[in-house]
Amino acid sequence: MKKLLSLAAAFLLCAGVQAQIVSSRSVSIKSAQKQPSETQWFLRGGLNVMKMTGDGAEDTGSKLGYNFVYGFQKPLGSIGTYWGMEFGLGSRGWKVEENESDYEYSLSLMAHNVQVSPFTFGYKYNITDALAVDAHLGAYVSCDYVGKIKEKESYQGDSEETSVNMGDWEDWKRVDAGMNIGVGIWYDRFNLDFTYQRGFIKTWECNTSNVLIRLGVAF
Repeated sequence: MKKLLSLAAAFLLCAGVQAQIVSSRSVSIKSAQKQPSETQWFLRGGLNVMKMTGDGAEDTGSKLGYNFVYGFQKPLGSIGTYWGMEFGLGSRGWKVEENESDYEYSLSLMAHNVQVSPFTFGYKYNITDALAVDAHLGAYVSCDYVGKIKEKESYQGDSEETSVNMGDWEDWKRVDAGMNIGVGIWYDRFNLDFTYQRGFIKTWECNTSNVLIRLGVAF
């Protein structure tokens, strides 16, 4: 009888240990399945200091615009490098101003566009667990869908203002392509980013030259 009880106890002990092992493996598998993806999605938007460069833009100055994008960053290995893509809305343009004692003149152009960044490569350097520096380089393609040139002239209190829509601009190239190069700071999920955007396609003998100052959040 004692031998039977001993065998039964040993059997129950082995069964309990085996059940515990199976349970632990099951929990581990479920935990692995619930781990979040390494891909980081983000929204980013803010101010665009727009300007044009080149022979056709020698007398032009900067004008304020905007830039908003939705994109992702996917790690390349475990050393902080990544690649990503972005899709968003932006603007480009310029402004000319002349002010004298009794005379004021301004001429400005602003074009609104859809932008796609087919690839961006970057490197994040972690200063602390929550703070990181993000350097990145990529390409973009944009297409202007609407725009306006505004001209305003004032003399001795009398003013006159005219405007011309994009459809009436002669020889304006709506499609642009170029590069984005920038650096940003991440604190946990929040981002402050500075990017220079340079277009390679000339229109009216000038190229896009934007400075983007944007805030972002990852999720």
